[in-house]
Amino acid sequence: MKKIHISNRHSGQAMTEYLVGMVVVMMMVGVSFSGESSVIDLFLSSVETGFNRLSSFLSLPL
Repeated sequence: MKKIHISNRHSGQAMTEYLVGMVVVMMMVGVSFSGESSVIDLFLSSVETGFNRLSSFLSLPL
């Protein structure tokens, strides 16, 4: 039986490409463009609004 030798030169390339892609996506999500709020700020604002509405609903008398 012949042994097949696979070159390990490219074994870490996929992880590097994945990390670069994730950095680009995170910058697009976290950085605001043209003075608008970033996606993270909008998400946190909507979570805060939802929590405030839920707590005010729960505090209503029966």
